[in-house]
Amino acid sequence: MSSIITSIKDLIASIFEVIFSIFHTAFDAVYGLLHACIGFVVGTIKMALYTVGDSLKALGGVGKFIASNFVVIALIAGGAYGYLQYQRRQGRTVRVGEKKLN
Repeated sequence: MSSIITSIKDLIASIFEVIFSIFHTAFDAVYGLLHACIGFVVGTIKMALYTVGDSLKALGGVGKFIASNFVVIALIAGGAYGYLQYQRRQGRTVRVGEKKLN
């Protein structure tokens, strides 16, 4: 008689465990889906921010390169202008091909 009661008790416990397991699995599935969706949205936003930030860093590097080239070209132009002014003050003419520059 006690084995029948124990068996019924185990059967009822197993039924509750199955029901609890089904709810637990459903909750885990919904939680996993929400977690994946939120991770996707956050990941997309982070990717966009990193892309913009890295593009600005690259643009900063290109900007520095262009600025340094501009400085070098300005120094060369200033030196050429100074040379031409020096030659003019000395009374010498500077010829390029058949043209006089001053």
